[in-house]
This record gives sequence, structure tokens and C-alpha cells, in this order.
Amino acid sequence: MKLFGKKDKEQKKLPKSEVEVEKKDQETAVETTTSFTPVQESVITGFYISEKAGLLNGFNQFVFKVSNNANKSQLTKQVEKMFNVKVKNIKIMNTPEKRRDVGRHSGFKPGFKKAVVVLEEGYTIEQAKV
Repeated sequence: MKLFGKKDKEQKKLPKSEVEVEKKDQETAVETTTSFTPVQESVITGFYISEKAGLLNGFNQFVFKVSNNANKSQLTKQVEKMFNVKVKNIKIMNTPEKRRDVGRHSGFKPGFKKAVVVLEEGYTIEQAKV
């Protein structure tokens, strides 16, 4: 109980004006933290461009490179919100890391996660058709 008693004694020693300033600072700090809304982190890192991905665009399927912790529900929400389309189906695949040799030095190309997004009929993503 001495710990709690010490706080009370310290506050009694301070003049009233300083105590009021401290209370106001604490109130404003609480207000700023409750009104702060964090920005949602983007799950999609970009379009995945390849010959096969270009062919899939004709079938209303678009390929995206996504973050490693992405899941289908997050992708559905984000694609529908970003491009104003309706998602029919999503397929996610992990590409493995690949070994690359340059002379005597060997290394690895990092693996990544990609998603094939199938859209409902009548919807399309114009940014992907380049």
C-alpha cells in the first residue's frame, strides 16, 4: 500500500495549477489515442506480369503478387474495394525460392506468394490489361 500512498503524497506536494495541467495532458492523450485509426496495411504488392498471366486476363482472371501472410478473405475484400469489382474465386500459391549461381558464388532468389483472382462476368480490371 505504500506505493499507492507515495503517489498521493507527490500529487499533494504539487501546486493545483500543475496538477490541473497534468490532468489536461492526460485527457488529451486519451482523446488522441481513441480517435486514431490505423491505416490498413495493403495485402496486394502489385500485379504479377508473365506470359501466362497475360493469357489469363482474357479469361477474366488476374494475377497479383501478394504479401506472405495474406489469405483469401483479405484479398477478396481488398480487390473488391480497390477496383470496384465482384470476386468470384481466388486461388493462392506459394512459389519456392530458387537457387542461382553466378560464377563460384551461389545464392537464392526469394520465394513469394501470388494469387489468381477470378472476377464475376461483366467485371474487369483495366489497369492489368497493358
